Amino acid sequence: MAAFLFSPVATGVRWQRAAPWLIVTLAFALHAAWFRHPLQVVFDEIYFPRFALAYLDGSWYFDLHPPLAKLLLGGTAWLLGLDPSFSYATNGLPFPDPSYALLRLPVHATGVLLPLVLYGIARELQLSVFAATVVGLLAALDNALLVITRIAVTDGFLLLFGFAALWAYLRHRRTGSWMLLGAAALLAGAALAVKWTGLSFVGLIGVLEGVRLLRERRLAGLARLALVALLPAAVYVGSFAAHFALLDRVGREAPTGLSPAFLATLQGTPQAADPNQRRAGFVERLVEIHQVIANTQRTLAARHQYASRWYDWPFMMRSVDYWAQYHENSLSRIFLIGNPAVWWATGYAILYLLVNFVPKVPALLARSQPPPARFPELLVVGSYLANMLPFVPITRVMFLYHYLTALCFALLGLGLLIDRCGRHARWVGIALLVLAVTAFLYFAPLSYGLPLTREAFDARFWLKGWK
Repeated sequence: MAAFLFSPVATGVRWQRAAPWLIVTLAFALHAAWFRHPLQVVFDEIYFPRFALAYLDGSWYFDLHPPLAKLLLGGTAWLLGLDPSFSYATNGLPFPDPSYALLRLPVHATGVLLPLVLYGIARELQLSVFAATVVGLLAALDNALLVITRIAVTDGFLLLFGFAALWAYLRHRRTGSWMLLGAAALLAGAALAVKWTGLSFVGLIGVLEGVRLLRERRLAGLARLALVALLPAAVYVGSFAAHFALLDRVGREAPTGLSPAFLATLQGTPQAADPNQRRAGFVERLVEIHQVIANTQRTLAARHQYASRWYDWPFMMRSVDYWAQYHENSLSRIFLIGNPAVWWATGYAILYLLVNFVPKVPALLARSQPPPARFPELLVVGSYLANMLPFVPITRVMFLYHYLTALCFALLGLGLLIDRCGRHARWVGIALLVLAVTAFLYFAPLSYGLPLTREAFDARFWLKGWK
């Protein structure tokens, strides 16, 4: 890698063509390693794969998040011919057979593609090929992003759909392609249909289009804004339409908190057998399920020993224990711990950008010419804050993985600062990559669940809050 980066053609066309392949190849190799390990339920796989299997027999389930990711996993389970009776009941429960590990394949794909998408966004933000390549490689080398996209959970879908939407939108702004704008709107809607935090991507594109409309004051601007509003809504509502159509009966999970009219739409309930009971229509069920989700989110009072607050996340003050297996003279554990070289570098980068951005705000509000902050800096700082500030007032249990969207924007901010290093940019980028590779290898056993002696295990917990 070092020889490649020092090559005389490093800033030329050959590197520009090779960089995406280098990023994808690295990400693919890291996700392919120990692909089937562990052949056991890991962390939140007690929820999402179980929900996905419910689509195979139509059994009702309730989740706090929209259904798109579970629908995608359910389609994968159907293609694999998995038995929906497997419970996914507890962390560490062995799979009935190795084919259940293949349910993680779509999530692996999100982890392989995300670094490439971040590279593409960096290029659209006019970062140099070198800085954009560093951003992509650092994303591939981050242990936390690797862990979250190695198991069958939904965060990888949120990250890929959201950042792919931003990439498509930025390309639309450069090319004027309506097809790219439509793709951006659909992908942003897909991110929202995975988790409500995907609203940040819908909102970001909507705000940018709104500002564009105010500046241009053209009819085409209204059409673009309508597209950006309607397509995400269609994807979001469509995901619930598929959800309700596929889940038409009571299964292992007894439905609670639903009205009699809603329960009447589920086979196996007393309400469904009552000919006098009114059955709720789609819109009524859609409104009700959102009320139930919102009420459940609001009343969550659970506590967790690995919970963390938003101010812990940028410098990774707390980890999350995902899985454990003990042997006679060693132990295998999976922890959500990021690559320290990536997290601490991006933490300082975003802190620098934020501190230096504040004095520019009055001039920006006054619309000074030339603007004190260029569009890439505005986008990175604004998007980072949009993905952090909503977590500030939340008191329910939260974890380190809630920071991953903001982390990706912080990576883009780090790329901006690399380019600002002038003639030292190459050395700064290479130093970051060397540190990231070293740290990744050191923490890899905690990402893949590889055996460690007790001494080697303890040595990897640099901060008290990690363990």
